[in-house]
Amino acid sequence: MEKKEESLQELDAMVKKRKWKNRLGFAAAAALVLAISAGSIGSYIKTRQAVPASHSDREMEFVQNQNQNFNSASSMVMAAGTTSVGVKAVTFEIDFLEDTSLYVEEVYLANGDSVKAGDPYIKFTEESIADAREELEAAALSAQLEYRSGQISDGESRLQAKYTYDTAMLEAQFAKQVYDDTIAQLEADYAQSSKTYEEAQQEYNEYLGRVQNQTFYEDYEIASLKKAYEDARELYMERKEYWEVTDDELNSGASETMGTAGMMTLSGAAGDAAVSDAEPDTLESVPEENAGTEPPPQTDTGKGTQDFSDGMGTAPAGFGGMERQAQQSERKWIVKTMSLLEQEAEKAEEEYNTALEEYEAEIASAELTLQKLQNQLETAREDFTDAEVSYQKQSLSAKTVYETAVAKGKTAQEDYDTQLASLKDSLDRLEDAKEEADSNLALFEALVGDGYLRTEENGTVLMLMAEEGQALTGGSMVFAYSNPEQISVSVSVSQEDIAKLYVGQTASVTITDRGSYSGVIETINPISSSNSRTSVSYTVTVNLQGDVSGIDANLTANVLFGGDGDRTKAPVETILDGEENAHGQPADTDKKTHGTQD
Repeated sequence: MEKKEESLQELDAMVKKRKWKNRLGFAAAAALVLAISAGSIGSYIKTRQAVPASHSDREMEFVQNQNQNFNSASSMVMAAGTTSVGVKAVTFEIDFLEDTSLYVEEVYLANGDSVKAGDPYIKFTEESIADAREELEAAALSAQLEYRSGQISDGESRLQAKYTYDTAMLEAQFAKQVYDDTIAQLEADYAQSSKTYEEAQQEYNEYLGRVQNQTFYEDYEIASLKKAYEDARELYMERKEYWEVTDDELNSGASETMGTAGMMTLSGAAGDAAVSDAEPDTLESVPEENAGTEPPPQTDTGKGTQDFSDGMGTAPAGFGGMERQAQQSERKWIVKTMSLLEQEAEKAEEEYNTALEEYEAEIASAELTLQKLQNQLETAREDFTDAEVSYQKQSLSAKTVYETAVAKGKTAQEDYDTQLASLKDSLDRLEDAKEEADSNLALFEALVGDGYLRTEENGTVLMLMAEEGQALTGGSMVFAYSNPEQISVSVSVSQEDIAKLYVGQTASVTITDRGSYSGVIETINPISSSNSRTSVSYTVTVNLQGDVSGIDANLTANVLFGGDGDRTKAPVETILDGEENAHGQPADTDKKTHGTQD
């Protein structure tokens, strides 16, 4: 018996945890039970002791008069009503099955049966019990796995939160330095873009000025190159005519002196080695200062030679051969010199013609070049404008990043704590879901694990709703039975007094021939219980406290709200004592005091 009582107590504790889920259904079921059980309660009326009509009428009249007097003097409210035996509606507590249902195989009760706590009254099919158990076990396992996964995710998220916190603190610490570096880089980029734009503008303006002022002729030195060419040509022609050098001599000597002439200049500074190897006597007879001008006097042909021969008289033997050799060497020197002069003239002509061609090409392409420089200038201007806008935007962005980093640094700890709290809340929800799944499985095993549904209290069955083959759903009413240990009094309170009352307020209840009891307001019906528009009243239900085993249904009771035990006892007992004396009964006959009455 003790183990059975402990098991029932544990079951009752689990059931009470779920009462809040079914309160709306319970209220509706209770209303239905009260309506249906009206006929069953009639049996209690026959056992009630009759109260003389004159006694009841005079008692109610006294209560109304006293209530008016109390209302005028204090906040106390007095009302009269009748007692009711408690009726308990039993609802099916297993409301957490989603994919399966429990089917009734057999019902052991009928209306009017007396039951004791722990009696089986419904048997479920074994198949539905097995299916339900499988669903709940799977749900418990799934919730457990989700909780374990949540623990792992929680650990990772905590590490990420710590990393975010550390990052925010570091960014806040170095935010000023990063901001300064960013601004410095932006200023450098802006300055470079500005410089490029200025250079492009300067280059365009300079070229435009050259085009407008026609300075290309001077830029390419056309005049000086032309004069150099003309001077070189004139010198060449003058020496050619002076030395009477023929084209045949130049052509014949060109091949002989090609290598040497390519290395010589008019000053004789270049090609000396080559010439000395070829004609050493000739080079010795031509001083450097006379190169390209006059041949040496001693080797001059014509008149100079004639004077020499005249002064010397008859030449010694072999002197004529030497003279011819000297003349030949001198002529070779002249031809070589003319070749150099010709080369210098050709070079000057080439430089002049090249510059002239470039000048003419520049003039021809000036418009195209000017357009190209203008395009470059426009591109540089756009780049500069973009750089200027970018500098403004990125400066503001850098400032925003800086301020944001500083702000995050200030709130990093709070954000970190908030995130940890959120992670804890998420993990707690998973843990609650796991515990709820375990609790559902445990409640299932405790309530119907053996395939039977048992009563929780003693009582008499008033109405049975379960039927064989029916699938019971959570929150639905299974049956209702009377509870003689619960007695309540329903009274009507006027609209003027109802505002003075509240649920949970204590009251003093006096029942004729039964004594006084303490009570507590259980409900206040917000809907008026009267049909009159001028006199509005509301029903208040008071549950009696203490030992109520000797109280039946439909007994007249007087209820006093808002007073303590001593104050409420005097007026009620006075009228009761007076009425009893009026009927020839002693005032203290069969008087009982219950509850908290002193």
